[in-house]
Amino acid sequence: MISQEHKERLRFFCFITTVSLFIGVFFTASDFITTPFVGLKDGFELFKQWFIIYLVLWLLVYLLSVNKYIFGILCLGIPIAAILAYFRYTMHATFTPMILDAALDNDFRITAELISFGLIAFVVFSLSVAVAFTVYRIKKIKVRHGFIHLIVSLSLLAVILNVPRIGRPLSERIPFNMYYVTARYLSEKEEIKKERPSFPCNAVCHKKSDSLIVVFIIGESLRSDHLGLNGYDRNTTPRLAKEDVISFPNIYSEYTHTNASLPHILTRADSTFPERAYNERSFVDLFKRCGFYTAWLANQEPADSYVYFMHECDTLMHVNINKSSYVYDRWVDGDMLPLLDNCLEKNNPRKLILLHTIGSHWYYNAHYTDEFHLFDPICESKIVSSCTREAMINSYDNTVVYTDYFLCEVIERLRNRNAIVFYLSDHGESLGEEGIWLHAADSPPLHNPACFVWTSPAYKTAHAVQYQTAMENRHKRYRTDFLFHTITQAAGITG
Repeated sequence: MISQEHKERLRFFCFITTVSLFIGVFFTASDFITTPFVGLKDGFELFKQWFIIYLVLWLLVYLLSVNKYIFGILCLGIPIAAILAYFRYTMHATFTPMILDAALDNDFRITAELISFGLIAFVVFSLSVAVAFTVYRIKKIKVRHGFIHLIVSLSLLAVILNVPRIGRPLSERIPFNMYYVTARYLSEKEEIKKERPSFPCNAVCHKKSDSLIVVFIIGESLRSDHLGLNGYDRNTTPRLAKEDVISFPNIYSEYTHTNASLPHILTRADSTFPERAYNERSFVDLFKRCGFYTAWLANQEPADSYVYFMHECDTLMHVNINKSSYVYDRWVDGDMLPLLDNCLEKNNPRKLILLHTIGSHWYYNAHYTDEFHLFDPICESKIVSSCTREAMINSYDNTVVYTDYFLCEVIERLRNRNAIVFYLSDHGESLGEEGIWLHAADSPPLHNPACFVWTSPAYKTAHAVQYQTAMENRHKRYRTDFLFHTITQAAGITG
């Protein structure tokens, strides 16, 4: 016969499982609905990922259910999770620091436009369930040896959260992203507030730059050897091939992920003084001192390591603020072009515009439109191990063809102006070499990003000597830290 104590313990664990399933099925599952997969094997892999998150959720509910009052606080978060899940289901929007910033800064009337009957109904339903859970916990659940339960749940949580490859996916999923995204948002705000010394005031700009547009396009995961410009056996750059582009195929990137690479590129940091990436301002500061209007157009999430530089600019504009690396629907760089047009219309004759692209980031198929789907077969699953190498390369090369289109759209807007365009990818991409895929690892293609310079006819005429020098040096090896000095010199900034 089952003792009363055992019945109480069984009821307690059944309660935890029910609450966790409700959150996991109604909220967390929304983060998986647009994930592309093929076949039962991929489906099982996605279920496994969901289940791991559910397991952590179960342990969290276990921890918070030990005390009935703390459990009540947990249930207060359910309506918030419901809002996030609703927009994930209906708009495929994920919670990001950019959305949080927009929500806090927007006029309430703008935010109110997002309120619908469906949202209200889903939140009311979720709140009703939360209230029912709370009442049941208070009236029906009796927890003996609460301290032991507390120690066990905390210990299990500590163990599983230290398992590699669990932390980052967890931080992007509902309900955990409520905490992690807010923490990132606050961390970025603190980073922006830090005071970095400005460059000396004696910076001056040459008269040739009285009317000049400098554009720096920050590429993403574009490797040098997959450009037709550089001899790749596929014509992945048909439009750029018709432009007067100087390609630099032998650039070396010390870092193989964006967060480390970008601060190194934007500042005076080099192999001798790498710390400058984190205690100095970027070249944006010098441009502003010389009277340039500066703008950063972003098609990626900010990060602590470079958010400071984004806010150095006079204007910061985001597109696709509802996208993160765990969103797999369409996310293309062409969305930045209207913002670029707005910047080009500014009255200031001197402009520095930075475009941070999504480029060739995984999941590749999300980053080009159907018009640029030239190579088949492509990888239809977000699970890399389910894709053939041929399909992975085809999908990747399709992103390169789209990037070729995007870059030429930028060039077309500058053709009749005094302008220079720099393109430098933050790092390359591994496509199965030595069994390595994607980036943030270590293989030769990751250290060889694509790089090129385009000049308008007006700029080329005014700087014929510099143009010829660039042509003569295009096959030399340079590290990515060349950019700071090169882009300021190209703008005529000295001192």
